[in-house]
Amino acid sequence: SPFDLADWSIKEPITGDWKAKARTRIKSVDVVAVLCGQSTDKAVGVSAEISIAQEEEIPYFLLAGYSDKTCIKPKSAKNTDKMYNWTWENLKTLIGGGR
Repeated sequence: SPFDLADWSIKEPITGDWKAKARTRIKSVDVVAVLCGQSTDKAVGVSAEISIAQEEEIPYFLLAGYSDKTCIKPKSAKNTDKMYNWTWENLKTLIGGGR
């Protein structure tokens, strides 16, 4: 891969100061990639992380995690947020700021 990607998603259960931890992590990245699946609209943590990215003005983009299934946007995604197909070319374009 031509990219250095890091999975900084919070793996532990949502408790205590998890939003503060998420905010710290989100503020330290250039862009947030959100992999979407069939139940992403029910993922409270994902919606909260997108809201934090929006508040902090950190760019983000949505990637369909499956090519053969219907992927759903998180609840906090904007109506204008497009979901892109997961391809290396799309990833290169999106990381480079193309939206």
